[in-house]
Amino acid sequence: MVKLAKEKKSAPLEKEIQSKGVKYLKDEGFSVDVITKGLYGSNGIADVIACYRGKYVAIEFKRSPGMKGSALQENWLREKTQHGAIAKVCGSLDEVKILVKYIKRGDV
Repeated sequence: MVKLAKEKKSAPLEKEIQSKGVKYLKDEGFSVDVITKGLYGSNGIADVIACYRGKYVAIEFKRSPGMKGSALQENWLREKTQHGAIAKVCGSLDEVKILVKYIKRGDV
């Protein structure tokens, strides 16, 4: 009898979660921009900036739920929140869906 090794399921790449999150935001009626830091970009800027009915939304994507951003990212998100934006770290499509639900209900 031959024992087969169990395949380890690796965590999805951040890019995969971001891609699914962006598609979901667009499907839900958000205007979405994916940020790539260029010459004039800010350090720590979120991966995605979106807008929904006048609400400015910034999302930093991570590989799994509960992960935090770097110190620069956390500071950038905190600054935007202090100015009225909705700024979150999301580590799964489910977290994006929950955020969208709260935004649409007006809870954030």
